[in-house]
Amino acid sequence: MFEFVPIQEKDLPFLIEVRNECRDFLHDNRTFTLADCQAWFRETRPNFYLVLLDGVPIGYLRLSRHDMKSSSIYVGMDLHHQFRGRGLAQQAYAAFWPILKERYQVSTAKLEVLSHNVAAQRLYQKLGFSETARLPRYAERDGRAVDSIIMSKPL
Repeated sequence: MFEFVPIQEKDLPFLIEVRNECRDFLHDNRTFTLADCQAWFRETRPNFYLVLLDGVPIGYLRLSRHDMKSSSIYVGMDLHHQFRGRGLAQQAYAAFWPILKERYQVSTAKLEVLSHNVAAQRLYQKLGFSETARLPRYAERDGRAVDSIIMSKPL
């Protein structure tokens, strides 16, 4: 059973471990220290949720750009490497959609994914996301330019 608990300062060592481990698939691929993460958390109070499976943290879910006018919100999830490739992200997103609709009163979920992250693109397509825009040559990974793909899904 999945639970989504607002991230607290005590959760930051787990968050930064997961974030740094998968940074090459993130739009900002810098490595951050725990102290960096703690300062960021105190300054921004981000809208992040710890993703728990049967009480065990498996990753985190982030929300941003909540737009009441367009009834949309950006989502993203990063899982600890021990929990990837098992279909858990798909299940966790599916469990979160009703919470997202109820708490945030949105009808559309949006996200951005880098074009070299093919596994994530497949996941998002399975979840019903479709590409709505593309930002060419957004970042460089392994010496080559990658695009940022914007996707959306009606909830």
